[in-house]
Amino acid sequence: MLLANIKTSKKCAFCKYWYDPTNNAIQPSNPKLNLWKYDGNVKNKCLKTNLKKPAHSTCPKYECKLDIM
Repeated sequence: MLLANIKTSKKCAFCKYWYDPTNNAIQPSNPKLNLWKYDGNVKNKCLKTNLKKPAHSTCPKYECKLDIM
């Protein structure tokens, strides 16, 4: 599992358009500091681009699906 700050990283794993309805690829590490773990090897479909993208990718259409503190 990799660690990311969801306030600054903009990884696909935390995007609301990256299809992971059960959030299996992410888990909280320290949510009060916006730190979350994610599995960089998971690939899911992006609902904006219609392409299968890895969790560690980034994109200009990113919108965070989690509450940022």
